[in-house]
Amino acid sequence: MDRLWREWSPGYELPDAERVALKETLRAPGVLPEILGYYRQLFTPPADEAAQTLETRASGAITVPSLYLHGADDNCMSVELSDGMDAQFTNGFERIVVPGAGHFLHLEQPKTVSDHILGFLNN
Repeated sequence: MDRLWREWSPGYELPDAERVALKETLRAPGVLPEILGYYRQLFTPPADEAAQTLETRASGAITVPSLYLHGADDNCMSVELSDGMDAQFTNGFERIVVPGAGHFLHLEQPKTVSDHILGFLNN
């Protein structure tokens, strides 16, 4: 856990009390496989037919105005993964790469993230 955190958000140190609470949560039965499952399924097609049907329905154009925030220093999901993403959005898309932030940008730069979200919602 500590290694992943350092790699995914270099330069950000999770406070000790929060790190302890996070590790306790991850030790609970079933939590870790579910969290990791999210990342694993991003690049692996679903095996069962019901999930494939849902994925097909969800993979069309996005028709609502959308905001996408990504940490420039994210070493879990490269910022380049979102290059060209705007083609999927038919009613406005704002992509913001936050300098000096990694994978957990909402923890690393909460004011910057909230300012972007509030600005987007107020437009």
